[in-house]
Amino acid sequence: MCLAIPMKVLEVNGTVGQVEIGGVRRAVDLSLVAGVKVGQFVVVHAGFALSVTDEDEAQKTLEIFAEMARRVAEADAAAGSKAGSDQ
Repeated sequence: MCLAIPMKVLEVNGTVGQVEIGGVRRAVDLSLVAGVKVGQFVVVHAGFALSVTDEDEAQKTLEIFAEMARRVAEADAAAGSKAGSDQ
């Protein structure tokens, strides 16, 4: 499965931009999204900005990812405690 992540644009230098999520900065290729401006959110996959999205949609997507991560962590913890009780 592939996931594309919404990230905030911090800098634009031609077709390369600096984006950020959760304090992590990355350089991404902006050549697929014309006219991107600092402060906008772009959806990033494999180092390429694929589309521009608004902040509300970006936040909704990030909340969904956080919920998915929480559920995986809970499932892992439950599996770990079950494995420990089998011994």
